[in-house]
Amino acid sequence: MSTIDDAPLSRKRLQTVFEQLANDRKLEILGYAADHDRFAVGELTDELGLPHTTAHEYCRNLHAAGLLDRTQGKPAQYAAVDFDLHLSLDGIANAVETESETLEYVVETYGKGSIDEVIDVWERVEAGELTYREASASLEMAHADFLRVAAELELFDR
Repeated sequence: MSTIDDAPLSRKRLQTVFEQLANDRKLEILGYAADHDRFAVGELTDELGLPHTTAHEYCRNLHAAGLLDRTQGKPAQYAAVDFDLHLSLDGIANAVETESETLEYVVETYGKGSIDEVIDVWERVEAGELTYREASASLEMAHADFLRVAAELELFDR
C-alpha cells in the first residue's frame, strides 16, 4: 500500500486506512474529492447532505489517514491524495513483524519496564504537564524511540 506521503506500512496504518475505506459516507467524500481540485467542508454539507460537524470530522479522519490533503486557511481546503493499494500477505506479515521488532528493541535497549514507563509518563503528556521531548528525556530514552513506542501502542489516538 502506498500513498503520496509514503507513510510506512504498519499494523496501525493498515487499520486506519481500511477503517476509513469501510465507511460509505467517507468513500463518497473521497469520490467528491476526486472530482474537485479543492473543496471546503461546507461544500460537502450542500453537495452530499452531510451535517457540517460530521463532514468536518470525516475530513479530519481522512486527512489523518493520509487520504486527503489539508491546507490551512479559513475555511480549510481539502484535496484528494493519490494513492495505490498494493497489499500482500508478505506486506502484512512485515508490518506486524516491524511492530514487534520496535517494542522488542525498546525492551532490549531500555529495560523490561520501559513500555510501562512510556504508558505511565504518557498520562502526564496528555495532561499537558510534559511535552513529548520532555517525556522522553524524563525516561532517558531517545526521543525517536519514545515516539515509535507511542505510535506502536497507539497512544497518539487516545
